[in-house]
Amino acid sequence: MGLRAEVSGPEHGSLGARVRAARLAPYQAVIGAKEAAGDEVALRLRDGRALDAMPAAEALARIGGLVEARAAALWEPAS
Repeated sequence: MGLRAEVSGPEHGSLGARVRAARLAPYQAVIGAKEAAGDEVALRLRDGRALDAMPAAEALARIGGLVEARAAALWEPAS
């Protein structure tokens, strides 16, 4: 899909510290034990919104579509 990703594990501090350190990234995928068990991701957007957990494939497809379309919006509601 041509997307770049950076993994920040527990060796980089607490979850809160890692989220604050990446606050300028357009998308943060938070994957805890619950999300990993269901193959889901909980997204946080640069504008401060936190989205409910969704299937990882759906999140990647939607982000990839927005990037490909060069959309100004970070997230579009599901249609």
